[in-house]
Amino acid sequence: MPSWRLSLFVAAFLPLVLALSLWQWNRAAEVAGEEAHLEQMQALPPRPLAEAMAEAGAAVDLLPVSVEGHFVPGTRVWLDNRTWRGRAGYELHVPFAAADFDRLVLVNLGWVAGNVDRSVLPEVHLPATRVVLTGQLAPDRPAPAVFGPVLEQLQGDLRVQRVDLDALADDLGSPLFERVLVADPAGPGVQTWNFRPLRLTSARHRGYALQWLGLGLVLVIGWCVVSFRRTDGSNGDDEHADRI
Repeated sequence: MPSWRLSLFVAAFLPLVLALSLWQWNRAAEVAGEEAHLEQMQALPPRPLAEAMAEAGAAVDLLPVSVEGHFVPGTRVWLDNRTWRGRAGYELHVPFAAADFDRLVLVNLGWVAGNVDRSVLPEVHLPATRVVLTGQLAPDRPAPAVFGPVLEQLQGDLRVQRVDLDALADDLGSPLFERVLVADPAGPGVQTWNFRPLRLTSARHRGYALQWLGLGLVLVIGWCVVSFRRTDGSNGDDEHADRI
């Protein structure tokens, strides 16, 4: 007979690893749809941002847009704890005044290396003249949970742990467009472009699904091997007892 402890261990963990495998496989299917949407958006020419305002919901996710206006001098928004190639830094977000509507647009200008002294923000010089920006509208994802202060004022700027457009609108004293515009790499004022529209590819999720499935198979095979060995050993002991 197999060990009851081993049987209990397998019975407890096998459903868990199979559930994780199924979740990763379903997530791969969802991401495959997002990849197809991304490919479709990348094939489109930029549309004026004023036209994109008429769209709703996920229809504008990653939509290429263009907007003319100027960077608003004064407060900049620094998204904290962003790394690039092993270095700590920020993602710089700057309010942009568009020429064709009255709301400010928060523009993601990419990654900037942080200073060793956390009380000092990096120096970045942006165009003061009228410019044309092209880029993509970032997907509207749930804001991550943050422990501790979400926002702090520093050197006249805002250092934040997450980008909350409603909260930032109150601090900036102006309504904001409901999506962040991620400027294209060659755009004016762009720093180190590090935008990742997808955190993990569908292939990576499928790989994780197979890893969890493989772990489940290891559990089953291990239980079978140990069980048969115990059965063979028990039979041998019985035969020895019969001879005695």
